[in-house]
Amino acid sequence: MGSGANRDTSTLIKDTFKQAIDSLANDYKGSSLTDIFITVDKESGEVAFYDDEENKIAEIVIFNWVDKVDELSDKKVVSVLREVTEQLDSEDMFSSLDLFKPFSVNYADDNLVVKEELLLISEDSIVKIDNDLMEKFDREFDEFLERLLKD
Repeated sequence: MGSGANRDTSTLIKDTFKQAIDSLANDYKGSSLTDIFITVDKESGEVAFYDDEENKIAEIVIFNWVDKVDELSDKKVVSVLREVTEQLDSEDMFSSLDLFKPFSVNYADDNLVVKEELLLISEDSIVKIDNDLMEKFDREFDEFLERLLKD
């Protein structure tokens, strides 16, 4: 997959994500929106968006991702989804939604169990979660506990 294919993939996912946001802005039936879940079926290439009531709100088939179970790692999927999510956030697309904070956008499995948090909006601040930050927190916490337990 060349970078052109990646750009096309990102554009397709971004356009579908915008449709999901529009659908939620106009037709959301739940009491308060706290999560958007994104699932990827690596056999069919389907990228689907769900609200926190587990209703599918948008979907698209990414033909570059069809039958890529072995080649398409979760790390690659997360990278593309995070990039798209951050672009939409920088364009202030989530502001059109009636959010209940903390609000998160998550990459999830077929059962909507979160595999990776892509974006977290808490109160009026936005916190982007990435693995490096979490690993740093984890290391610092372990070091803190170790020092605490020595004393």
